[in-house]
Amino acid sequence: MKEYKHIVIDKMGVGLDALRTSLNVSGLETAHSRGIQLSAGSVALEHHLHIFLWDDSIKGITGSLGIINAGNTITVKVRWDKLIESGIIFPGTLKGDTMQNKPPGGPSTNGAWAYKGNIPRNYLYIDGVDSPATHGFSTWQLGKGWQP
Repeated sequence: MKEYKHIVIDKMGVGLDALRTSLNVSGLETAHSRGIQLSAGSVALEHHLHIFLWDDSIKGITGSLGIINAGNTITVKVRWDKLIESGIIFPGTLKGDTMQNKPPGGPSTNGAWAYKGNIPRNYLYIDGVDSPATHGFSTWQLGKGWQP
């Protein structure tokens, strides 16, 4: 099962503990779902409708580390069997974030992917909340979510 990373940045100064609590309760939500208004440019690129993830390629690791190293972040690992990368021929549930001033689409060229919609808490491993000792970790690793 492929693992992706989402980096949560405390842009509004609410604190990392408050962000962890929100993630633990609601999962990863799009700006649209949270009622957050983005700039007109970001809306045109459909950023308000997507959750952005990094893969484990060199470019994906480099891109995610650039955000993590800036500080004040939480790393959220995502394993969900519904996440399927788009290729040249077949579309998947993940679209490449090509950063070419257009909405996400096709394969990723930079290790960044966009999922249109929210990602349920059940498929998240939240740093500072979860651990390998958390009940259900083995099913989460399989992309089947945390099991009660």
